[in-house]
Amino acid sequence: MKHIIFLSLLFVLVPVEAAKKNLELEALRIEFDNFITDDKYKPFAKDEKAKAKSAIEALYSSRRKVKEHAVYMARHYLNSAKMLAEIAHLKQQIMVEEDLLEALNLETLKAEATVARWEADRAQLLLSLQAEEVERERIAKQEALALASQKASEMADTQAELEAAKKYAKAQEKVAELAKQEADLAFEEIDALRRQLESLAARETVDGLVMTLGDFVFDSSSANIKQAAVDNFHKVLEFIDGYPDKSIRIEGHTDSSGTESYNLNLSQKRADAVKALLVEYGIDSLRIEAHGMGESLPIADNSTEAGKAKNRRVDIIILNK
Repeated sequence: MKHIIFLSLLFVLVPVEAAKKNLELEALRIEFDNFITDDKYKPFAKDEKAKAKSAIEALYSSRRKVKEHAVYMARHYLNSAKMLAEIAHLKQQIMVEEDLLEALNLETLKAEATVARWEADRAQLLLSLQAEEVERERIAKQEALALASQKASEMADTQAELEAAKKYAKAQEKVAELAKQEADLAFEEIDALRRQLESLAARETVDGLVMTLGDFVFDSSSANIKQAAVDNFHKVLEFIDGYPDKSIRIEGHTDSSGTESYNLNLSQKRADAVKALLVEYGIDSLRIEAHGMGESLPIADNSTEAGKAKNRRVDIIILNK
């Protein structure tokens, strides 16, 4: 009786074990099919794929009992193929990213070279202007000396007239020297204004990012923007171009000198002038609102000259909303 029960259990366990093996083989086949049909792995690990395919097909075609070692080796070949394909795929992605980075670096170098050329052209222009000014001074001095010599030859009999001619020549030299000093001061002022504009920095506020233009941008007590400031406005434009989808609020501010109505009017005119310049440089006017705040929002003490200078400003605000 015990022998009959044992044989019955043996016949039941064998089909169950066979079914389990069949399920394992089917799962292995499905995993292999999914792997070889994945587009990103198709170009890679072809030899390993072939080994895995052969091992799996051998399992299916075998008429003998499938051994665990053969299943293990088939899965080993499949895992090796997947690992090598993944490594090759990642290497390919790294190469693509490196190519993109190299292209980006090349574009950056090109941009830097362009900026360097612009700076060199500007420096050359300034040198040319300075050379022209020196040449004008030299010509003026020569003309003054020539005039003095002419006067001296024509009026040699009159010592007083000769002295007067010499004084005139010296006066002309002084005029030329003063002209040179004025030109030097003008270049220094332009350079200082350029450095101030290039050193502008944005700060974060509740309303948004703010860049402040000081009183140095405008002519004294005027809404007229200095030409040197217009020529060096690229720092402000870079700040605005960084937020192409944001609205812009321009606020003009003054110190407390003068009447309240005068300050309000001046601050509005300065805000409007900055808006007009931005529009001229291509910023959409619909993005910009300009408001004169007068003396109502000081940021420093109006009882000192330094405080008043800080209060005379135009704020360019990239609004959060």
